[in-house]
Amino acid sequence: MGRKDELLSIGEMAKLSGAGIRALHYYERKNILKPAYVDPITGYRYYSLSQLNFIFLIMNCVEFNIPLKNITSVIDTDDVSVLKKFLENSNDVLEKKANLLKMASRAIKKALSKMELGNQYETGKIYAREFEEKNYYAKSYGQTLKGKNLITVLYEITDELYGRKIRKTSEITNMDDLIPLPDVGFLSEHQFNEKPCYYGFVEMPKHFARKNIITIPAGTYYFRQSERSEIENSSEIFKKQLKGKNTFMIVETEESFLSKTKVSQTLYELRLIVL
Repeated sequence: MGRKDELLSIGEMAKLSGAGIRALHYYERKNILKPAYVDPITGYRYYSLSQLNFIFLIMNCVEFNIPLKNITSVIDTDDVSVLKKFLENSNDVLEKKANLLKMASRAIKKALSKMELGNQYETGKIYAREFEEKNYYAKSYGQTLKGKNLITVLYEITDELYGRKIRKTSEITNMDDLIPLPDVGFLSEHQFNEKPCYYGFVEMPKHFARKNIITIPAGTYYFRQSERSEIENSSEIFKKQLKGKNTFMIVETEESFLSKTKVSQTLYELRLIVL
């Protein structure tokens, strides 16, 4: 320990670090960081300037929910190699949290965008708008959707993709690959004088490499929002728009955040894709 007049009182350290006196007392009680010197007569606590770095590390742990026990070994050993390992591990934790925050922000922005769309359009009416390119992992259900719903779609596709722990470097490898509020639903392919073929699908990243991928190119498409699934009646709904067209695709997504009144109300969006 240095000379007492070279130390900082607990008040001075609290002010300099921004940690607060109560926090410094807490760190001491929990054996995380003890004062450099405690006056045996007055009980006043004093800290060395070098302890300021430890306090900053502790505050970062608190701010980013890194267990405080992780920093105690650094303080106890005062070893640079231990500090290096702690910083490397902490950086990994922070990068994961940062990616999660980015993902959450993207999801919130997308939800707000959907709410704006819900305010612009009336259910049961046909409109046209620009759609970005979509990449769907699709599971064929043949010529009927009987007995199928979104729960079965999600379960069956998830089982296909990850139930056997299939992983490739070209597939999802980091948080940037994840799509906030991805499209989930059904689609149908229509050919002249043939019964439609139905699929369940889940939206995937653009580079997701699978033979089961159906890509819907960006473009202006007709769509209609409704309170119930209408994919099996789509040819009649878009009868006017389909005049003279024999080959087309219908995409139906089940959408949250489109309702003007109820958060719990789910709407369906039917999209006509003519390529």
